[in-house]
Amino acid sequence: MSKLDLTWLTVSGVVIGILVFSFKVSLGCGLASISRREMLSIAAGYLVISLFMGMAIELLPENTLSFALNTGMAVHLLVALLLVALGIITAKRWNSHCHDISRKTFWALSLPCPACLAASFISCSFLAGLVEIDTWKIGLLVGLLFFFSIAAFSTILRRIKANPSSLGRAMIILGLFYILSILLIPAYISCQKISFLSPGSSAAEIVPSYLMILSLMALGFLGRRWGVFS
Repeated sequence: MSKLDLTWLTVSGVVIGILVFSFKVSLGCGLASISRREMLSIAAGYLVISLFMGMAIELLPENTLSFALNTGMAVHLLVALLLVALGIITAKRWNSHCHDISRKTFWALSLPCPACLAASFISCSFLAGLVEIDTWKIGLLVGLLFFFSIAAFSTILRRIKANPSSLGRAMIILGLFYILSILLIPAYISCQKISFLSPGSSAAEIVPSYLMILSLMALGFLGRRWGVFS
């Protein structure tokens, strides 16, 4: 693969990642009971953060990036559990008491996620090593893409005029997706073939997977009983 192909592949990956991350942020901004000015303030915050990330690419040592990669999975799990918990509370409060608390819980979706920011920073660092562009310009371009995509996605979602229960469900679904990604991505990266009962599998390897599956099933059952999915 030539350097030009690798550059375009990296740029495409960074752009797709930013769009997916922006859509996550827009779910909170678009479905919560916040004003357009507050939504634009959050989008502007991502622009500023991206600009600072671009300026910091050449300043941070490599061991900092390694530390971010090593702790990213644990932070991802904490964010996932937080999304599920706040999503249940948000949906249940609206379905049971018509009480809108989306302004108090949407931040779990819309505020910068440390794991996602670390992934964006590492992608931009890799991109900076391939193209002859000042790092602060890369940060500015990333920030502008964040700003306009968040503003566009949020405006579209605001026109749906969904109730806070929709925000709660979105948080639950995204949290469960995070949990599943934590379980599946490491197995995919290591290219291990999944076998339910391989001869060499021990109880310590099998039990946690089944407990996680049972936990997800129990969460769906309890959510139905508590009125989250009504």
